[in-house]
Parts: sequence; C-alpha cells; structure tokens
Amino acid sequence: MPSSTAAPVTAATSSTASSAATLATKLGIDLASAGIASFFVAPFITTVDRAIIENAAGARPLKQALKEITMDCIRNPLSFIRRKEFLLIYGVYTATYVSANAVDTVCETIEVDSKAPKFLSTTAVNMGACIIKDREFTRMFGVIAPTKFPLASMGLFAIRDSLTVGASFIAPPILAAKFQEIGQTPGMANTLAQLTCPMLVQFVSTPLHLLALDLYNHKSSKASERASFISREYIKSTSARVARVVPAFGFGGIGNKYFRDTLRTNLL
Repeated sequence: MPSSTAAPVTAATSSTASSAATLATKLGIDLASAGIASFFVAPFITTVDRAIIENAAGARPLKQALKEITMDCIRNPLSFIRRKEFLLIYGVYTATYVSANAVDTVCETIEVDSKAPKFLSTTAVNMGACIIKDREFTRMFGVIAPTKFPLASMGLFAIRDSLTVGASFIAPPILAAKFQEIGQTPGMANTLAQLTCPMLVQFVSTPLHLLALDLYNHKSSKASERASFISREYIKSTSARVARVVPAFGFGGIGNKYFRDTLRTNLL
C-alpha cells in the first residue's frame, strides 16, 4: 500500500515543480523583453523629456535643446547611457513594461482576465516612477536652485500618467477591434491602435504637464500668467510629447511584445 500511494504524490510534486519552473521562465522572459525594449527607446525619450523640462524652465528653447542633446547622444553614446537622466528613463520604462508583462503572465497562469489588474498595476508603477523621474528632471535641469516640489504638481503628474497608461495598455485592444471591424488585419489593427491611442491622449495631458512644471518654476505666478504660459507652449510641447510617446508606448510596446513572444517561442 505505501508504494501504491507514493507514485501519485511524486507525480503531483513533479507537476508542481514543472509548473513553477515554467512560471519562473516566463517571468524571466518578461523582465528580459522589457529591458531590451526599454533600452532601444530610452535615448529618444530622455532627449525629449529633458528638452521639454529645459524649455519650460527657460534654460534653452525646445528646438535648440532637442538638437544639442541629440548630437551629444550621437557623439558620446557610452557617456550618455551612463548619465542619471538616461538611467531614470530606462528604469521607468523597464519597470512599466515588466509590470504589464508580469500581470499578463500571472493572469494567464491562473486563467483570469488581465485588463483590470494590468491597468491598476501598470498605472501604479508608471505613475510612481514617472513622478520621481519628473521631479528629479525638473530639479536637475531648471534655472532655479532645487527646492521643495509642490504637491499640486505631483497630483497633476499622477493624473497625466493615469491618462497615458490607460491610453497605452487599455484602449488599444478596444480600438484594434474597431479597426478589424472595418477590414484591417489583426496585426495591422493592433499596431495602428498601439500607436494612435497614446498619441491622441497627449493633446489632453500636455496642459497638465506644463502646469505642473510652471507651479514649480514660477511659484508666485498668477492664474492668467500660467494660462498664457500653457497657451504659448502648448503646440510645440504637445508635438514633442506626441513624438516622445510613439517610442515610449508605441514602438516600445510593440518591441516589448515582439521580444516577449519571440523569447517565449524559443525558450518554452
């Protein structure tokens, strides 16, 4: 009798160990694909983020900042990727992609829908990381001595990031379904949706970003002065943020999915 009960127990244990090993491999793939995708988009995002911060602070005009930072990246790539601003951006997007990937993996394993958990976890990770990153960028590249960051600015950053994450991870599948209804192939529909949604939300979120920066850079400005600043900077800042979000959540999201799917195919 003892020997007859040992086999099922051993089989169950073996199955559990195999499932755990598979889950660990999948999570490792999630981390690797996020890191690779983030590395390719981080230089461009770093350039645009720094340029927008400097322009809002009055350190140098947006066009000049974009040109000079880009040339610095091209001429000194190894130095560029070791700088604090690059590492901050790389960390933000690696963490964001890992969060989305890991939630998908866990929900797939326990067979539940991932939409709500992915939105909540990715929003929390991206929001927290972006607030820290933008607070540091504003202090590093402003024209005033670093000072306490306003809570109102952090709140505006939080709203901005919630909009961006929702448009990057939740809205694309919905829009992709609409594209398929009008005749697009699934692959093209997914690509178009992944690029379109994050771009469109910038027209709403950019004023929040500019107001947050102005609250820090010009603490004593009147409401009319802030409105004038946002109006003056809206078009070029929105254009830059649209260009920025394409690699961040468009190409970055596509690359993250590509590397994740490829590694899974080869390793699982």
